[in-house]
Amino acid sequence: MSDEFALKLLGQFALHRGEEVVELPPACQRLIALVALKRRPVHRLWVCAMLWPHAQTRRAIASLRSTMWRLRPVGADPLLEVDPQYIALASDVSVDWHDAADQIEHLLDADAPVDPQFVADLLPLLRAGELLDGWSEPWAHAERQRYRAIRKAARDALSGGSEKQVAAYACGSMRSAHTLHSVRKSKND
Repeated sequence: MSDEFALKLLGQFALHRGEEVVELPPACQRLIALVALKRRPVHRLWVCAMLWPHAQTRRAIASLRSTMWRLRPVGADPLLEVDPQYIALASDVSVDWHDAADQIEHLLDADAPVDPQFVADLLPLLRAGELLDGWSEPWAHAERQRYRAIRKAARDALSGGSEKQVAAYACGSMRSAHTLHSVRKSKND
């Protein structure tokens, strides 16, 4: 069994180590999600302010220490890279939201026709659900709104205004770049 972690932020939060589901306490889920959303090292005090906004600084720091400690008993402490001031998600953790955001960015920046296999890989991510669906934290809501906007732009780019074309990609009826190019060319004529 692989020891690689896979973090799911699209739809409901889920964490897997290989094929095994890793159950995290709610405070640990919030910490991991927040750090994963930032995609870079974040200062511990900033994390404290985001996760415990109404707590005094000393209490928030103690809560952060406690939350990071609670990752150990479930074997999830390798999820984080920690130094005295900064916390980051470990670079080898796979995150579905990172994959979706990167692929959407590639799609929106692409000038050339998009490879059908790329579309086939992207569509399940676009359909995976809202980012951290059901979470009410302000930092999650703000990121969810941004993701919703780029996801809509990706759907519009794929469909060219036609939901039927997106469905055709999903069904696998267009498997070659030549066919995709022909469809786009005939649409422009």
